[in-house]
Amino acid sequence: MVSLDNNRLTFKESKLLSAIGFNLFFASISSALPEWSTKFWLINTTVAMFFIIQTVYAWLTMTDSKRYFSIMSYGMIFMMAFVGAQPIIRLLWIGESHLWILFVVTWLLLFIVTHLSKWKIGKMFKDPFDSKGGRIFHILFLIVIILLPFIMIFTSQEGTTIAEQYIEFMAMGAVAYIISLFCLFMLPAFLIKPEEMDSL
Repeated sequence: MVSLDNNRLTFKESKLLSAIGFNLFFASISSALPEWSTKFWLINTTVAMFFIIQTVYAWLTMTDSKRYFSIMSYGMIFMMAFVGAQPIIRLLWIGESHLWILFVVTWLLLFIVTHLSKWKIGKMFKDPFDSKGGRIFHILFLIVIILLPFIMIFTSQEGTTIAEQYIEFMAMGAVAYIISLFCLFMLPAFLIKPEEMDSL
C-alpha cells in the first residue's frame, strides 16, 4: 500500500477525473468512426487504461506536481495522437487500399524519430525561435505535416477513388491525421523532467 504524502496533490488538484474522462471519451468516440468497431474499442480502451493507471500511479507516488502533470499530459496527448490517426487508416482499409500501410508506417516513424530527438524538441519548446535555423525547421516541418496526408491520398489512384466515395470522412480523417502528427511532435517534450528542461 502506498503511503500518503503531505506534499502530494489532493484528488481535486490532481485532475484525475478529467484525465480519465478524456482518455475514455477519445477511446470510445474514435471507435465509432467511420463505423463502430468493437475490436478498435478494445484496443483503444486498453491504451486508455494503460495511461490512466500510469497517471494514478504517478499521483500516488510523486510529490513533484510539474512532473506529475507532464506524465498525465503525455498520456492524454498520446491518446489524441493514437486515435487521431485511425479514421483515415480505417477508411483506406475499408476501401481495400494498401495506402493505409503508408499512413501507419509514417506515424510509427515519426513517433520513433521524435522520441529519439526529445532533447532537441525540448530545446525547441524552451526557445522555439532562438535561431534562424530553428525558425526554418519549424516552418518546413509544419508544411510537411499539413501537406503529407493530402499528398499521400491524392497522388495515389486508389486513394483518389476512395476519396471520391467518402469525401466528407476522408477530409475529416486527413485533418485528424494532421492533428495526430502535431501531437506526436509535442509528445517527447513531456518526457523531460523539469530540472532537465531548465538545463537545456
